[in-house]
Amino acid sequence: MDERIEDFGGEGTPVLFAHANGYPPASYRQFLHRLTGSCRVVAVRHRPLWGAPEPPAGRLRWASFAEDLLAALETSGLERPWLLGHSMGGTIGLLAAGRSPERFRGLMLLDPVFLPARFVLATRLTPRRRLQRMPMIRRTLARPQHFADENEAFAFYRGKRAFRAFDDQVLADYVAASCRPAAGGGVELAFPAAWEAAIYASAPLVWPRLARLRLPTLGLRGEHSDTLTKAMFLRWARLQPGAELHGCPGGHLFPLEHPAQAAQRVVDFLARADR
Repeated sequence: MDERIEDFGGEGTPVLFAHANGYPPASYRQFLHRLTGSCRVVAVRHRPLWGAPEPPAGRLRWASFAEDLLAALETSGLERPWLLGHSMGGTIGLLAAGRSPERFRGLMLLDPVFLPARFVLATRLTPRRRLQRMPMIRRTLARPQHFADENEAFAFYRGKRAFRAFDDQVLADYVAASCRPAAGGGVELAFPAAWEAAIYASAPLVWPRLARLRLPTLGLRGEHSDTLTKAMFLRWARLQPGAELHGCPGGHLFPLEHPAQAAQRVVDFLARADR
């Protein structure tokens, strides 16, 4: 198995999972394991997890992640899987399916990063130094990257608002997936902040691709999401009227906040789709 793939096992409907920015695949263990009763689940590890501490110079292209996903599919052992993606992973899945639709049965997109065109175009025109002053990017770069051990990391994240709705097991999975031994002792983040910030600053324009998409699609939005807004969710419905779109309890991180409910939505959709 390719080291850029994580195998979660299971039997049945093939599912290829693409994770969010900063959340390695094993962060989703409580969610993905609930799928393995009826699905064969393999996850792609995006290139920030491959070991390079810094992204390449210049503006990052999410199309590169889509190319990585298609390459990983070759070694996954899955034949025409459903593409299941959360946040950035959902957007990358859309890009990959747009390039090679024949390689997928359909898409299941969980709060994908579908941003207003004006925002995407503005970030493309903004100098890199100014982008680093954006609140989300500034906070990302200011976060600790090193901890004495996983217990210290767990205590740090437990106090943060973004993780407040995670139960202890999900948070422990996130910490275990996100931390690796550091050369000087302790642990460091496996998904470097420089990569995470560069990804935030380079989201693509999705709307023309979405309008051309003809694959069966499930779209789930966290009811309190501040990433996939209500307005963007309605625009998605207009551009892809054949898609099955629903709200879910929680915010942008609902597959981690409510893994049982999110997994059941996916299982129910696949049961209908496979009839």
